[in-house]
Amino acid sequence: MKAKSSHLTEFSPETIKALGTYVYALVDPHKDANDPKRHFYVGKGIRNRCFDHAAAEARWKRKDGPDFKLQRIRTIRRATGAPPPIQIIAHKLDQESQGQCKESFRLEAALISVLQTDKDYCGRIAGIGGADCSLTVDEIEGLYSNPLEESAIGYRVLLVSLNGSKDNKRFPPFPGIAKSDIAERVLGYWPVADERADQVEYIIGCYQLLTRIVFRVKQKKDGCAKHKYGKYGTKSNGYPIWKQVFRGKPCLEKEQLDWCNRRIINSSGQVLTKFRRQEAPKLIGNHS
Repeated sequence: MKAKSSHLTEFSPETIKALGTYVYALVDPHKDANDPKRHFYVGKGIRNRCFDHAAAEARWKRKDGPDFKLQRIRTIRRATGAPPPIQIIAHKLDQESQGQCKESFRLEAALISVLQTDKDYCGRIAGIGGADCSLTVDEIEGLYSNPLEESAIGYRVLLVSLNGSKDNKRFPPFPGIAKSDIAERVLGYWPVADERADQVEYIIGCYQLLTRIVFRVKQKKDGCAKHKYGKYGTKSNGYPIWKQVFRGKPCLEKEQLDWCNRRIINSSGQVLTKFRRQEAPKLIGNHS
């Protein structure tokens, strides 16, 4: 599936996570497809690095000094009305695919695909992993962007933020949470009213717009979630702060099936897994 946009300016969170470290090229659309000089800039990056050059060109002024790369981008933009196309030559370079497709093979495949060398010499396939090479940014986005629709969940799910704070050792962002603290961070303490807490069937911890951890909440015989108020510090007036603490356990089945490392969007396309600073948990979905 290809992304709809032909002028992509950033990748989705799913795509960023899947990409890992990648090698990319800026392409001069005026050059013939078989001309290796059509790739006038090659770089290595992560996240949205490949889009930075077009953004830099938009800010660049001649008085800032000469810059061949930015001048080339400007010439292309003026001629076509768009920044130069971007090819992701190779990606997932910090990973191995099935234990055999190491970086040396992937780079070989990338060079074959980009330089268009003699097929009789290189063989009839573009090296191991060649199917992942020389993709446009739209093809890359279409390959990995895969948000989960709220209507497809089929359960009442509480979305909680694991964005944390780099300055707070007790509540670091998700990657820094100790394994022994995961359950406490996901299951509580959350400001949720009793009637809403009763409905929760799963809790999903979210970090940087993506779902990361899924816990299944234990249920009572009447179908209500098991939870209780826990004391969470004190107010300025000395009164205790009470928040919900749920009982549950990790649910690897849902994580591995389709609930992990994805955004969740509603029918309007709003990203529900996006949390502002100190934003309260969100109860979404419908009962099974």
